[in-house]
Amino acid sequence: MIIFDSTYLVVFLNPNPPPAMDRNGKPVEQFRERVEYLAQTLNASSEPIGIPAPAMAEVLVRAGKGRTKYVSILSDRWRFQILPFDSRAAIEASELIEQVKSSNQPWSTWAKVKFDIQIVSIAKAENATVIYADDEDIERYAKRLNIPVIRICDLPLPPPPEPTPIETGPIGSQMSLLRESEPAQQVSESAESPQAGDEGKSQNRATGQAEEKRQIPR
Repeated sequence: MIIFDSTYLVVFLNPNPPPAMDRNGKPVEQFRERVEYLAQTLNASSEPIGIPAPAMAEVLVRAGKGRTKYVSILSDRWRFQILPFDSRAAIEASELIEQVKSSNQPWSTWAKVKFDIQIVSIAKAENATVIYADDEDIERYAKRLNIPVIRICDLPLPPPPEPTPIETGPIGSQMSLLRESEPAQQVSESAESPQAGDEGKSQNRATGQAEEKRQIPR
């Protein structure tokens, strides 16, 4: 199973998503086309796409009037599986929090951190092979659990469109053109043949007249 974070879902669902940034804070070239190409690639495979419930909540918060539409799309069980934060994920989250939280950090500042940790913990509990997330915090937490994270800047660009082939025609069509030209030649020859026949008839008449003259007695 692979995991989609809210940062990917926003680009996938929102007609005007915010631009994606690379690890150096620079805009990612053709970020929407990269995600669309990823979606086309995943459509050709049978691997399920897991959506952690916290990631779904983040997307719906920003959906506005499109919330019902987003829920309908994400509820397509053929493409997506909504993954709850269950007891297995809670155990994974507690162990991860123990690793990353210092003793002097107040819990009140951990709202977003807890969301990110929940997403990574769900991925761990579901034995996810990869997390698609454009979030440096998720990338950092997932690294601790040995789950690779693919940012949008890591996605390949879609291939360029194939050039329109030039219709030159196969050899067979050239041969057919030759065959089509043959009747024209035959017609031209047949058009010339009556003239040749007339000339022959004229010559025969002249010869016959000459013979008749020779046979007339003087």
